[in-house]
Amino acid sequence: MLLPETCSIKVDGVGCNLPPAHVVSIQSRDGSGEYMVAVVCDDHKDGLEKRLQEMQKAGRVPEGRIHFQPVKLVVTDCVAGMEEDYVDIELKRGANSDRKLA
Repeated sequence: MLLPETCSIKVDGVGCNLPPAHVVSIQSRDGSGEYMVAVVCDDHKDGLEKRLQEMQKAGRVPEGRIHFQPVKLVVTDCVAGMEEDYVDIELKRGANSDRKLA
Protein backbone atom coordinates (compact mmCIF):
# COMPACT_ATOMS: atom_id res chain seq x y z
CA MET A 1 0.00 0.00 0.00
CA LEU A 2 1.36 3.40 -0.92
CA LEU A 3 1.10 5.82 2.00
CA PRO A 4 1.50 9.59 2.23
CA GLU A 5 5.06 10.70 2.96
CA THR A 6 4.09 12.79 5.98
CA CYS A 7 1.82 12.63 9.02
CA SER A 8 -1.86 13.60 8.45
CA ILE A 9 -1.98 16.02 11.40
CA LYS A 10 -2.04 19.80 11.03
CA VAL A 11 -1.25 22.05 13.99
CA ASP A 12 -2.44 25.65 13.63
CA GLY A 13 -2.91 25.04 9.91
CA VAL A 14 0.64 23.77 9.39
CA GLY A 15 1.12 20.16 8.36
CA CYS A 16 3.44 17.88 10.29
CA ASN A 17 6.51 16.95 8.24
CA LEU A 18 7.37 13.79 10.17
CA PRO A 19 6.96 10.45 8.38
CA PRO A 20 3.99 8.31 9.38
CA ALA A 21 4.63 5.64 12.00
CA HIS A 22 1.06 4.26 12.21
CA VAL A 23 -1.88 3.63 9.89
CA VAL A 24 -5.03 4.64 11.78
CA SER A 25 -8.29 2.84 11.12
CA ILE A 26 -11.66 2.33 12.75
CA GLN A 27 -12.95 -1.24 13.04
CA SER A 28 -16.74 -1.26 13.00
CA ARG A 29 -18.51 -2.68 16.04
CA ASP A 30 -20.53 -5.16 13.98
CA GLY A 31 -17.41 -6.52 12.27
CA SER A 32 -18.56 -5.48 8.80
CA GLY A 33 -15.43 -3.54 7.96
CA GLU A 34 -12.38 -1.52 8.84
CA TYR A 35 -11.92 2.01 7.53
CA MET A 36 -8.55 3.74 7.20
CA VAL A 37 -8.82 7.33 8.40
CA ALA A 38 -5.26 8.66 8.62
CA VAL A 39 -1.55 8.06 8.96
CA VAL A 40 0.15 9.57 11.97
CA CYS A 41 3.63 10.00 13.47
CA ASP A 42 4.51 8.91 17.02
CA ASP A 43 4.36 12.51 18.27
CA HIS A 44 0.70 12.94 17.30
CA LYS A 45 -0.65 9.44 17.98
CA ASP A 46 -2.20 10.15 21.41
CA GLY A 47 -3.71 13.46 20.31
CA LEU A 48 -5.34 11.89 17.27
CA GLU A 49 -6.76 9.04 19.34
CA LYS A 50 -8.41 11.52 21.74
CA ARG A 51 -9.78 13.57 18.85
CA LEU A 52 -11.22 10.49 17.12
CA GLN A 53 -12.91 9.45 20.38
CA GLU A 54 -14.50 12.90 20.64
CA MET A 55 -15.61 12.71 16.99
CA GLN A 56 -17.17 9.29 17.62
CA LYS A 57 -19.16 10.68 20.57
CA ALA A 58 -20.37 13.54 18.36
CA GLY A 59 -21.34 11.12 15.58
CA ARG A 60 -18.88 12.58 13.07
CA VAL A 61 -16.99 9.30 12.50
CA PRO A 62 -18.29 5.73 12.80
CA GLU A 63 -18.42 4.02 16.18
CA GLY A 64 -15.89 1.26 16.65
CA ARG A 65 -12.43 0.39 17.87
CA ILE A 66 -9.66 2.81 16.89
CA HIS A 67 -6.78 0.71 15.60
CA PHE A 68 -3.15 1.82 15.20
CA GLN A 69 -1.12 -0.45 12.92
CA PRO A 70 2.64 0.22 12.91
CA VAL A 71 4.08 1.07 9.51
CA LYS A 72 6.62 -1.48 8.32
CA LEU A 73 9.01 -0.12 5.72
CA VAL A 74 10.20 -2.51 3.06
CA VAL A 75 13.04 -1.55 0.75
CA THR A 76 14.99 -3.49 -1.81
CA ASP A 77 17.87 -2.83 -4.14
CA CYS A 78 17.49 -5.97 -6.21
CA VAL A 79 16.55 -6.14 -9.85
CA ALA A 80 13.94 -8.71 -10.70
CA GLY A 81 12.56 -8.40 -14.14
CA MET A 82 12.44 -9.36 -17.73
CA GLU A 83 15.16 -9.57 -20.35
CA GLU A 84 14.71 -5.89 -21.23
CA ASP A 85 15.65 -4.89 -17.68
CA TYR A 86 18.94 -6.75 -17.87
CA VAL A 87 19.69 -5.23 -21.29
CA ASP A 88 19.11 -1.78 -19.80
CA ILE A 89 21.51 -2.48 -16.95
CA GLU A 90 24.22 -3.99 -19.12
CA LEU A 91 24.12 -1.71 -22.13
CA LYS A 92 22.82 1.65 -21.00
CA ARG A 93 24.44 1.76 -17.58
CA GLY A 94 27.62 -0.11 -18.44
CA ALA A 95 27.22 -2.56 -15.56
CA ASN A 96 27.40 -6.33 -15.60
CA SER A 97 24.42 -8.26 -14.30
CA ASP A 98 24.10 -11.74 -12.90
CA ARG A 99 21.61 -12.75 -15.59
CA LYS A 100 21.33 -16.45 -16.28
CA LEU A 101 21.88 -17.27 -19.91
CA ALA A 102 19.44 -19.77 -21.37
